[in-house]
Amino acid sequence: MTDFPSIDRLQDATVYDAAGNQVGTVAQIYFDEDTSEPTFVTVQTETSGTQEIFIPLHRATEAQDGDGVQVPFELAVITDAPSITADGTLTPEEEDRLHDYYSLDHTPAGNQDTETDNDAVLVRNEELVVGTERRSSGQARLRKRTTTTTETVQVPVTREEIVLEREPVDPDSAEARAADAGDNEMVVETQEEVPVVTKKVSAEKVSLDTATVQDTETVSETLRHDDVDVDRDAAKERKNRKG
Repeated sequence: MTDFPSIDRLQDATVYDAAGNQVGTVAQIYFDEDTSEPTFVTVQTETSGTQEIFIPLHRATEAQDGDGVQVPFELAVITDAPSITADGTLTPEEEDRLHDYYSLDHTPAGNQDTETDNDAVLVRNEELVVGTERRSSGQARLRKRTTTTTETVQVPVTREEIVLEREPVDPDSAEARAADAGDNEMVVETQEEVPVVTKKVSAEKVSLDTATVQDTETVSETLRHDDVDVDRDAAKERKNRKG
């Protein structure tokens, strides 16, 4: 932190964002264990309730009217900071999360400078996040039209034909004597079957519906990862303690 007169004035000081909007009151101060310099403060905002929000003091200055401290971050950035329990100690992982979140990308352009931490570098790793969205894949329209076809079938039918049958008759019989009496005529009626065509109508209801089919698609994307190389035998782990 720069341009702040004393730690005593930092305690319970009012915190302002880069635009001069009031953020809240300092609740706790966190110090670097090696240098004893204040590195973070926690505040409670109107929207955070009892949850304390961590704000780094890097590039923080005394407010213009002298009644607080001004940090180079916008209020919206501060209120969306990672949720970390203010239990008096920051783990290296928690501190990395805060440093990653409060990067220069989150700092207003007018408050950026070239000052950087000598003992830390910012690394970024991209992760592939894949979801789905619904979109139209086509349309189907149900339309009825009538067509005609010719169907030919073989129908078995029967008919009667006249068959002349002859058989001997006794000349002295009454039947023979009756035939001698004059002309005799006989009418025989014949019958036949003919095809009779009728149409049987069947009906059914046809409608359109959709069915969901599960499928799998392969998605590939190039991701960037920052690697850190240490040019000494061991890296010194940075710790913080509550003041």
